[in-house]
Amino acid sequence: MIELIDNIPDTLFRIFIFNIIIVNIGMLLVFIYNNPIALDDKKNKKIKNIFNELLNELILNVNKIDLKQNHVIRQLKVLEKRRVKIIFIKMLREYAIFLKGKEFEALTEIYKSIDLHVKDMKDLESRRTKTILNAIERLNRFKIVVDREKMRKLQKHSSPEVRELANSYTLNIYKDPDIFEFLDFTKEPFTPWQRLEYFQLIINNKEAPIIEFSKWIHPNYDNSLILLALDLCGHYKQKNAAPAIRNLLNITNDSKVRSKLIKTLGIINDTDAIEFLMELFKTENEVKCKIEIIRSLGYLGYKNGKVELFLKNLIRNESSISIKKAAIIGLNRVNSSFSALEKRIYNFDLEKLNKEELKVI
Repeated sequence: MIELIDNIPDTLFRIFIFNIIIVNIGMLLVFIYNNPIALDDKKNKKIKNIFNELLNELILNVNKIDLKQNHVIRQLKVLEKRRVKIIFIKMLREYAIFLKGKEFEALTEIYKSIDLHVKDMKDLESRRTKTILNAIERLNRFKIVVDREKMRKLQKHSSPEVRELANSYTLNIYKDPDIFEFLDFTKEPFTPWQRLEYFQLIINNKEAPIIEFSKWIHPNYDNSLILLALDLCGHYKQKNAAPAIRNLLNITNDSKVRSKLIKTLGIINDTDAIEFLMELFKTENEVKCKIEIIRSLGYLGYKNGKVELFLKNLIRNESSISIKKAAIIGLNRVNSSFSALEKRIYNFDLEKLNKEELKVI
């Protein structure tokens, strides 16, 4: 190896070393540009402390302040120096996590007063994925309304991270019936985290319309979307989802989906499904699904003689301990003399309870 190096012309070797040095310097400059607050930590802390005092003053001050004319902003050149601007934006994001009500509104005014929202909306057209993600995150956090068509394009972006964040923004900000249209054109399955996130955003957006989510309880859709639709049908007690649920139970073999379908029949309190569930039990092979059938019958079959007899036969004839246990619990629910509170709990009407009843729970 040493002999080989010695044979390389001296000029060529120097060019090779020079190129390596240039590449390394270039990579270092790119890192510093993309992470301007990574260096000079002592100075950054000083700037953060100044911004802390400034933000506290602005948030607590009931009078609106022209931030562009603020001496601190002008002195630190927040609008001109990239590093200082990044620190300021980071501080705004940290404050936004903890503030609500009037304080959050004041923070939003600060964000808008120096046109940060304008830059973020422009950044949505960037070619860099990270820039787009940061812009959506800030616009979403400060509830800045972006043109619907622009966000719809991002919902079909090549990056899955951008698509997910654009979907979250759409569910959080817009109030129109078409905010659910991405459920139709999204190709990839939702992760459990995405399902939970979308579910929380939908139920927390009180001004958005409540549609019939049973349209997605269909074999044409991915199982992850079906599970999300079932959660929403259950939350809104959409009893008219029952036909779609029964149809899919006759088609799908996925045990997780079947279990959720059966459970949802109980949650939406579909008493018409009692006969269907008892017949389904005879052909069901999965123990998990059988137990879910028993639970739903326990919720739906209060004082129902057929359900009582069905559960007694299971206790008498079934060999599975798990099924026997579920049947005993179900039978107790069917036969118990419920108080008004207990009956409402078993019918999944917790959200209708008053404060005193919730204390009992």
